[in-house]
Amino acid sequence: MKPTPSLAPAEAEVLRAIDESRLLRTLAGLIAIPSWDGHERRAQEYIAEAMGGLGMEVDIWEIDEDRLRGHPDYATEIERRDPLGVVGRARWGDGGRTLVLNGHVDVVPPGDLSRWATPPFEMVRQGGRVYGRGVVDMKGPLVAGLAGVGAVLACGVPLRGSVLFQSVVGEEDGGLGTLASVLRGHVGDGAMVLEPTGLSVAAAQAGALNFRLTVPGRAAHGALRHEGVSALEKFMLVYRDLVDFERERNRRVDDPRMSALDVPYAICVGTVRGGEWASTVPESIRAEGRFGVGVREDV
Repeated sequence: MKPTPSLAPAEAEVLRAIDESRLLRTLAGLIAIPSWDGHERRAQEYIAEAMGGLGMEVDIWEIDEDRLRGHPDYATEIERRDPLGVVGRARWGDGGRTLVLNGHVDVVPPGDLSRWATPPFEMVRQGGRVYGRGVVDMKGPLVAGLAGVGAVLACGVPLRGSVLFQSVVGEEDGGLGTLASVLRGHVGDGAMVLEPTGLSVAAAQAGALNFRLTVPGRAAHGALRHEGVSALEKFMLVYRDLVDFERERNRRVDDPRMSALDVPYAICVGTVRGGEWASTVPESIRAEGRFGVGVREDV
């Protein structure tokens, strides 16, 4: 990798020390672990081993989810049996400030496998790119962050302070892994979340609430559908109102860090389920989605 002329000598030295081959090997191994639907433990163990291989001090602990449930910031959508916390530390000298880096190992479901051009849990390199579930969100950034810490450690640049690297579970459904890391005392003077931003520094972000809607109807035989009340038709009215509500909310955004985005605070309906039989008017529809929360918005 060639450093750019604007880099300081120490920065250029660190950039040259990045082991791209090791980075890709580590990423390939992480992509191969299907860490979705609460099954993140193997991925956490893998990252802990990678941290140890870089010479970092590693704290591994069983997350006590029963204890977390009593915290006001606890949230989850998935039932987990054995969540694991992993934080690595790199130190340079005594004293100094601490920077926290944060990345998550969980990914969203792969969906219909027949629609993938490449296997979701196998890293494939094509045309200068890599493909696989989590390459962008966010196993790739997590491993890239580890490669950066490893490069600093390898080249011996004189620093003062430490880096805490939080590898967390449960980001996709509430953030219990980060909450567990903070409550364990893994905090610092500043933090960077390594989510993909196109290499832009994002100084603010939207929050999110998950929601579930149940729309009732009245069942009837399909040949006599006029005698029933279709929950699907009623849901369509609700959905149109949600689209209008999203448009109105985002029209009022005045935070300069967010207003340039097309839809800063999106409302997304991700799942819709209902009905019992093809020839029966659906008596109930259940929809689940994500409600974007504004910067400094009171919820």
